[in-house]
Amino acid sequence: MSEYIFFVGDDYKCSNKEYVALPTDKGQQITVALTASGVPFKGSFDKKSFVFDYDSEYKESVDEIIENYTSDKYADIRRDVEEHRRDKDYLFFIPAVAKLLRMTEGTLRNRPHDIQLAVCKRYADYWGCDTYTMLRELKDVLSLTTKPEPNIK
Repeated sequence: MSEYIFFVGDDYKCSNKEYVALPTDKGQQITVALTASGVPFKGSFDKKSFVFDYDSEYKESVDEIIENYTSDKYADIRRDVEEHRRDKDYLFFIPAVAKLLRMTEGTLRNRPHDIQLAVCKRYADYWGCDTYTMLRELKDVLSLTTKPEPNIK
């Protein structure tokens, strides 16, 4: 990334805001996870820090997202996601996906190969989000739920 400061999020109405200042270089990834999880927030980040405010009703989701990207507890997962995404080896995540969906690996492996691949790719794309968002996205893939594309004219 460059020396620039990036402003992210949208204005939102809220009577009870929480404020966060993080010394991290993961501002872009946290921004994507907050947006995907539907958290209303506004802030800025650069190479060394991320400062933002958000609606306090989303505190649990925000805490989980921050922990996913900043704690040592999830360092192995972060490394695995980066490594296996680069190699396009998404089926590596079948055990983690099965555990998250509360099903056995065998049940997931009995699905068609393209479904296995799609659900594991979705896990790699959304792993940093809160659990609710990951479950929603994975279940959408398993049930073949498609989201309508916006009409672009």
